[in-house]
Amino acid sequence: MGKSKKRILNKNTSTSGTALKRDEAIKSIIKNIKVNRNKKETENLINLFGITTEELLESGAAFEEISSIKYMFI
Repeated sequence: MGKSKKRILNKNTSTSGTALKRDEAIKSIIKNIKVNRNKKETENLINLFGITTEELLESGAAFEEISSIKYMFI
């Protein structure tokens, strides 16, 4: 194996990706709703994890906040 391929493989194995858990995603969504920013990121997280309004309400979001973004839910 050449030096370049070896460096590329070593570079890829040493960098680790970030893992976003469902509860962290819910906290992030609630924070974004309260601050009223990152609508696209919020919508992406909701669709990625399939989060429902009930989960957000159980995690501490207010009903008014959830009803303001009800178009984001499937």
